[in-house]
Amino acid sequence: MTDYFSQRRLLVDERLQAIATAASLPQPLVEPVRVALRSPGKRVRAILTLAAGEAFGSAAEPLLDAACGFEMIHTSSLIFDDLPAMDDAELRRGEPALHRRFGEDLAILTAVALLNHGYGRIVASHKRMKPRRWSLDAVLEKVVDAVGWDGSVGGQAVDLHSGAATLDFPTLEYIHSRKTGALFVAAAAVGAMLGNAAEPAERSIEAYAKNLGLAFQITDDILDVTATREQLGKDVGKDEERLTFVKLVGLEGARELNGELIDTSLTAIAGLGAPARPLRELAEMLRNRTR
Repeated sequence: MTDYFSQRRLLVDERLQAIATAASLPQPLVEPVRVALRSPGKRVRAILTLAAGEAFGSAAEPLLDAACGFEMIHTSSLIFDDLPAMDDAELRRGEPALHRRFGEDLAILTAVALLNHGYGRIVASHKRMKPRRWSLDAVLEKVVDAVGWDGSVGGQAVDLHSGAATLDFPTLEYIHSRKTGALFVAAAAVGAMLGNAAEPAERSIEAYAKNLGLAFQITDDILDVTATREQLGKDVGKDEERLTFVKLVGLEGARELNGELIDTSLTAIAGLGAPARPLRELAEMLRNRTR
C-alpha cells in the first residue's frame, strides 16, 4: 500500500473513532456501534471519495465526513448481509459477525443507525464545502439511488431469490453492479461533486467507479474459491449455492474479465491528468488484491 493510501486510511479510521466517541449513544448501542466502526476494513469506498474529491482540487480534510459516511453505509450493509436471514455468517473482518457478538436485535439497530448517520455525515461535508455546481439534493440523490431498490437493496433481493441454475450473465451483472458497484459509483461521484467537478468529468468518474466496482466483486468471487478463511477474515465458500462469475466463465475467465474491467476504468479517467493519479493507483491495487 502506498503512502497516499496508508495516510488516507489512517485519516478515515481516526475520524470514524472520533465520530463513535462523540456520539451520544444509548447504553445498549455503545459497544456495538464502536465495534462496528473500529472493525479493520480496507476503507476502499472512503478512499474513493477522498481521491475523487482531491482530483478536482479539494483538500482531504473537508471530504472526511462524506468519506466516513460511505464507510458507515457500507458497514451497515455488511451487518445486514451477515444476519441469519441473509448469509448467516460467522466472521466479518476477522472478528465474530456483529449479530453473533451482540444478538440480532442490536445488530439490526446498529446497522440502521449507521445507515442513517452515514447520510448525515455526507450532508455535513456538503454544508461545509458548498460546491457551486452541485446542490445537496443532487448529492443525496446519488446516495439514495445507490442504497435503495435500484441499488444495493435491489441487488441483494435478486441475489437471495435467484437460484444458481436459472441465473445468466445479465442477471449476475445486475446483482453485482448493484450490491457492490452502486456504492462504489456513489462514493466516487459524491467526492467529485463535493470537489465541484464539471458534469462531464463527474460522468467520467462514475464510469471509472462502475467498472472498478464490478471488478472488485469479481475478485471477491475469485477469492471465495481460492483464498482461506484466515486470509480473508470472513467465511469462504458461502457462494456455493449461487451463480458467480467464476461459475459462469471459469476461474481464468473471471480473472481475464477482472483485468478488462480495470483497464476500462482507467480509460474512463485518462483525460483527468496527474491529479487523478491516486484513482489510477487504486485501480491497480484492486487489480492485484489477495484479500
